[in-house]
Amino acid sequence: MKIAIISDIHANNSALSAVLKDININKVDLIICLGDVATLGPSPREVIATLKKLNCPCIIGNHEEALFYPDNAEEYDIKGKLLNDTIYWCLDNIDSSDLNFLKKFESTKIIDLDNNKTMYCYHGTPSSTTGSIYSESEEEQLDKIFQEVGETIRIAVGGHTHVQMVRQYRNMFVVNPGSVGCAFKFPFNTPPSVPSLSPFAEYAIVESRDDNLSVQLKKVSYDIKEYITTLKNSTLPLKDWWLDEYYQLGHKIG
Repeated sequence: MKIAIISDIHANNSALSAVLKDININKVDLIICLGDVATLGPSPREVIATLKKLNCPCIIGNHEEALFYPDNAEEYDIKGKLLNDTIYWCLDNIDSSDLNFLKKFESTKIIDLDNNKTMYCYHGTPSSTTGSIYSESEEEQLDKIFQEVGETIRIAVGGHTHVQMVRQYRNMFVVNPGSVGCAFKFPFNTPPSVPSLSPFAEYAIVESRDDNLSVQLKKVSYDIKEYITTLKNSTLPLKDWWLDEYYQLGHKIG
């Protein structure tokens, strides 16, 4: 079984299109989305429409929770006026059917692989959409995070940090596919605290064949010029941050 894991699309339809094209080339059996799909970027409706067509399992992220309870967005790590304004902008640019679609996302999901192996899917950690797992997370911390995980789990997959990772923890892989639409060069828990964009769309492929498991972290180029045009034509409150990040990456903005 070959499974594509996507996460943290953040309303970047240009990046999502590139990732789905690459996924199609890799002929996967299933796509799983780990949440944070419609906020921060300029194309929430387009991304939601694509996910509706995919009809793939989707996990709720902290940004979905913030959309459901925008007055309490800070509880979901949406801090500061600019990010808060972006949540309300997203709500103004999707309709009730889009929001109802997001409300159908699952908190976690267990996927059966083969030979009595399973994969545990979540957004941040199994118990929190705002929790984070890093490559340097202490094993004692992981003990607490995965204390309720069953013995059949061989792969645990979550997003949220926007940084790709695969590490071994006891008898399983812990995987972060990175971010489709807003990949970071370094974790936002380390200085400098303001995230810096990476110019790639990221995802992962998990493959289980008999007793063999493999994880492939993928970085895909996407049409940044197209995305910049979409940003410039939008009223997105966060667009100046996006444009400045692409300018620092060497892209022409003016």
